[in-house]
Amino acid sequence: MTALAAQEVAGFIVAARAACDREAMVLDAFEDAARRAADRVGCGLTGGAANLVCASVPLVVPCPQGHGTPAHSTRPKAISTMAGDIKIKRAYHYCRACRDGFFPADRLLGVEARTTSTAFDRAVTAAAREVSFARAAQLVEEITGRHAPSVSRCERIAKRSGRAARALIEADTARAVCAKPGALRRCWDPGATAYVLIDGTGLPMVPSETAGRQGKQPDGTGKTREVKIARLATQTGCDKHGQPVLDKHSTSYVATFDPAAVFTTDVAAEAVRRDLAHAPRLAVIADGATWIWCLADKLWPNATQIVDYFHAAEHVCDLADLLKPHLPADQDPVTFTQLLTDNLKAGRIQQLANHARAIALPDQATKDKVAAAVAYFTKNWHRMQYAQFKQDGFFIGSGAVESSCKSLAEARAAQSGMRWTIKGADPIIALRALHRSDNQGDNRYNRIWDRTTPKTTPATATHQHS
Repeated sequence: MTALAAQEVAGFIVAARAACDREAMVLDAFEDAARRAADRVGCGLTGGAANLVCASVPLVVPCPQGHGTPAHSTRPKAISTMAGDIKIKRAYHYCRACRDGFFPADRLLGVEARTTSTAFDRAVTAAAREVSFARAAQLVEEITGRHAPSVSRCERIAKRSGRAARALIEADTARAVCAKPGALRRCWDPGATAYVLIDGTGLPMVPSETAGRQGKQPDGTGKTREVKIARLATQTGCDKHGQPVLDKHSTSYVATFDPAAVFTTDVAAEAVRRDLAHAPRLAVIADGATWIWCLADKLWPNATQIVDYFHAAEHVCDLADLLKPHLPADQDPVTFTQLLTDNLKAGRIQQLANHARAIALPDQATKDKVAAAVAYFTKNWHRMQYAQFKQDGFFIGSGAVESSCKSLAEARAAQSGMRWTIKGADPIIALRALHRSDNQGDNRYNRIWDRTTPKTTPATATHQHS
């Protein structure tokens, strides 16, 4: 290895001298030559150390059932690492009693059933988590200076990491559900407010995932499947203008394609894990979807429920558009819309409804549309007391969860030309949700790649045939 290092240093000196003859960009040439030399040395060191681990495995090791298993043969394996592609030779142990074989060194190195190192997986996953698999392959090449992994390989690695993320989330959910009362209690700031913000967004799917499902297309069919998203966070202070501000490092997410019943369980478990039920104040913010308020009533009957003001304002505009063609000649449409909006802001929902009902309508169809629009406000009147909510220091808009729908789901999975299956999209959504939740001090995201192995690994080695 000393010879390799000396050879690379000599090569760097030659490259550096050649670079000095250039008129510009000399530092870039130095840096490029240094990185290439360091990569070759690092790859040699990594490969050499890995082969030393392989050579350290005893000739006879116990199989998972405890039988003494001798080395049967030596087999090569190529592994992609951040230092470069390395090759190892490790012993294959075969147990005649179990009629199965395994590679103890693979477990020691953390590469069982895979041909990539943890660091390589993390780098590829970080890229594929944020951009398309094709772009992720390019980013890995641009950042590492290595040959780009194939698009299919990036996809396999990212989805494998995503499935591990989903399994980790489900395990945390199960622990929270089974936790003893008070086991997860936390100390709350007396002035803290906990928020649960809930919304959903549709992601484009292949036809087989939407067959027979109702949707928003003109013919009644759908092209998307809804991913339900909840953002749980806390607020203890306000900005310089007196507006409430979510605390830094206080957010965690729940995101799933599962039905509302499963989503309810997941959100309830995350709330238990965060101990939100014992916060001094708890508020649920969402749009007017009935299933969300059923969820809130079931889980937190004493929470303050708030219909997102921006959703409500959109409904005011829709209601005004229905009524504008039928306003009296002396009534200005802009003034009428502003009247409805002012009532909404003040929480005067009954007055808003009365103004809408006072307009004479020409036919039953129009009356039915207006009645349905007004019902949205009257059935949610207690969730639309915006003046009072603001006075009490609550958020009145779910911009935080609206942005989550876009940044967590749509920005990655709703790009032009993308079509998903649930099986393909869910790992990516789980990965992004866990990454954005990795600010509670529990290092959850990094646990995806936890392949820690005791030094007595051969006694607990997992079966592997290739």
